[in-house]
Amino acid sequence: MTGKKRILFVGSFNPPSDGRIGGQYFACRSLIESDLKDDFDFLLVDSTIDSIQVSSVFSRLPKIGSRVLRCVRELLLSEVDAVLLFSSSGLSFVEKGSIGLLGKMLGKKVVIFPRSGPIIDNVARSRLYRSYLGAVVSACDALICQSDYWRSFFLGLVPEGNGDKLVVIENWLPDSCFGEGGQKAYPGVMDRPLRLLYFNRIEKRKGIYDFLEAMLLLQGAGAWVEAKIYGDGSERENVKRFIAENQLRNTEYAGWLVSDKKDVISSFDLCLFTSHSEGFPNALLEVMALGVPVVSSRVGAVNDLIVSGKNGLLVDVGSPGQIAQAVQTLLREPALLQEFSRRSVERVRQANRLDDAITKFRSLLSTL
Repeated sequence: MTGKKRILFVGSFNPPSDGRIGGQYFACRSLIESDLKDDFDFLLVDSTIDSIQVSSVFSRLPKIGSRVLRCVRELLLSEVDAVLLFSSSGLSFVEKGSIGLLGKMLGKKVVIFPRSGPIIDNVARSRLYRSYLGAVVSACDALICQSDYWRSFFLGLVPEGNGDKLVVIENWLPDSCFGEGGQKAYPGVMDRPLRLLYFNRIEKRKGIYDFLEAMLLLQGAGAWVEAKIYGDGSERENVKRFIAENQLRNTEYAGWLVSDKKDVISSFDLCLFTSHSEGFPNALLEVMALGVPVVSSRVGAVNDLIVSGKNGLLVDVGSPGQIAQAVQTLLREPALLQEFSRRSVERVRQANRLDDAITKFRSLLSTL
């Protein structure tokens, strides 16, 4: 034995087979590769999804069963002190919650970290799911919340007196994700097209069609803008078809952003983040860290990350008209872009650095 506290860590550690690396993978890898490994002995159980494309429940069940059995074996045989569980929503939370409940039955300390916006929809649709979530939180020693917004959400689901279990740790980025120059520079009067960015999965629930409808409105109004869409997902071919059929001259689908990510993102003036459901989107953090201002829908932790009118603009979910109106406002007042850029960088530098997250995790895990 090393004398270190041994943590059974269930999360995403191996790159998905399609190479589309997401926020869950980055978060888990960044922790186990940090100096936390000097203080804790991590026993890893990988739960990486095969692809960002949505797969059926039945295709996932065999792997879930295998992971749960392995966790039971490790809990019984590997002298585990505590369990750390990174989950998404839906079936992922059911799986990780079950592992957590088993851990508690065997006398282990348990921390669970739900990191997905659709958990709100799961709770709204099913009383059983809501009851299960409350039971898991009540049993666990701590639930990590991605922001104050999420702490308020979970606080409304747990029995009275369990609020001290809810610990806020916002998502994080390594220093390499920050731009060297800080804020971006903008002309006093726009003398070129405003370059707009979509940087998210190509799915209906990510608001891709709200983005496209907003671009149609801007094109119809003669707004001097041009946009590129970066991402992948089940709606990719339909998005290409939409652009062609509607003769969207101001919008281009550019595929999955693989290399030169910082340079590409930094080349845009404004990001339109139109998602219908989010936890705490890493994509948005990356954009803000490079000084690119954001117009975003009011979803999940975005409500904590962006203060409308101070470091970006917020619009209602599913509102292409509001998105187009916000873009028109910034075309008329480019000084706002300059101010939003500066304050976006400040916000992320102050609250979303990897070193700060590591410090919070070390403190939390040391108290278990």
